[in-house]
Amino acid sequence: MSKVSFIVPTLDEVEGIKKVLNSLPEYELEEMGYEMEVLVIDGGSSDGTKSKVKETDVELYIEDGGKASAVRRGLIECDGDYVFLIDGDGSYPCDKIPQMVERLENGSSMVLGSRLSGRVEEGAMTRTNKFGNKILTGLANWLYGTQVSDLCTGLRGIKKESVKGMIPGKDFEIEAGLHVLLSKEEISEIPISYKRRKGESKLRVWDGFKIAKRLFVEKIKKKEKGF
Repeated sequence: MSKVSFIVPTLDEVEGIKKVLNSLPEYELEEMGYEMEVLVIDGGSSDGTKSKVKETDVELYIEDGGKASAVRRGLIECDGDYVFLIDGDGSYPCDKIPQMVERLENGSSMVLGSRLSGRVEEGAMTRTNKFGNKILTGLANWLYGTQVSDLCTGLRGIKKESVKGMIPGKDFEIEAGLHVLLSKEEISEIPISYKRRKGESKLRVWDGFKIAKRLFVEKIKKKEKGF
């Protein structure tokens, strides 16, 4: 049986992690012919997140170094044909994941759960974050010739075979790194309903500047290599 893997990076997500794990569409994926694999990659939580995960049968790994390190570790450890990255804060719905799998089956190398082409619950995203995401998304589209609406979404699926080489970027730059890596491949989107997160947001304004810098740095590297 083919496999769909879920990588859930966590850092102090005690309020949301069980909701995320319980919402993953195991039955629907089985109906589609897939086994489900779930890996929680924790960055050193001190609020009880790890204890919550240990109450389940989900594999738990400890990986310091931020979100990017967690994703890279997860990609090493998982063995699914398709790999989903989903934040552990309970803000991303799982009901569209079967449709996202179908997009991967039909040729997409990456499919995004787009908040900005879907519905954002009141209070789920600050005006600053929404504006910053739109700027970063526009920058990514301009630099790499893509047409996406939500660069920084915390829900995406990828074909594992498409991720060749090291994903560039540190911490929250990982979404931009995946965009850079797969910008010449087919990227599609499905609108989702984004809800208010459980717990405190880890994203800061400064992270937006680092993501923008990463997009420019990787573009310069590609030009130097003749891509």
